[in-house]
Amino acid sequence: MGERKHWISFGAVCASIAFVALGAASAESIEGSVRGSSLDTSSDSNQKNYYWKVWNGALPEQREIDDHGDVIAVLTGKFTGPPIGCKFAFRGGGLSPSTIVARSGTTIRVENRDAFTHELSVEGLAGFTPLEAGPGKARVINVPAGGPWELGDQIYGHIEGYLHSMRELVACSAVDANGKFTFEDVPPGPYSLRILRGSKQVASRRITLPSGRALQIDPLTMRNGREK
Repeated sequence: MGERKHWISFGAVCASIAFVALGAASAESIEGSVRGSSLDTSSDSNQKNYYWKVWNGALPEQREIDDHGDVIAVLTGKFTGPPIGCKFAFRGGGLSPSTIVARSGTTIRVENRDAFTHELSVEGLAGFTPLEAGPGKARVINVPAGGPWELGDQIYGHIEGYLHSMRELVACSAVDANGKFTFEDVPPGPYSLRILRGSKQVASRRITLPSGRALQIDPLTMRNGREK
């Protein structure tokens, strides 16, 4: 009987250790927003992009606004798992978001969720050949260190963007029309939050995600030039 009690006690200790281990692997969310430094929506490139979408039925005809489609929020830091939320696609006649990020030395997929066939090009990236990808297909890009590289479409000239390579990429989040972004299922710890727009980093902040609760970040102000 004494040995039986000892075994039950040992089992309780094992259960306690397992619970602690699971707790250590918790993941939380980060919410924030960006403001300022709107692009000039009267530019020729933006007008061509917008009216192409109108003429092809991808958008209703209305006044264009700065929808932050070229802005992405990323986290960098010490993390060995696959990048979180870094998914990119053609949607609505364009690349969404048009600024995309991959971890250096890995591959990234760009899915075609459009009704149109696209032929993605990556200017200056050795070994990448533009090929047509119809609806439901994807292009895989091998991303070395370096960049950023300019993105385009051999079929639709209005499509443009940039590909960034980051050595310690942890997570990605698109920025919505109101300037808000959310990272989900991120392990607690210290990170660098970076805001990328086109070829540039336009804001950054050091943050620490606590265990057991979400983190709300004060708005970041985007700048025209690269932040030092």
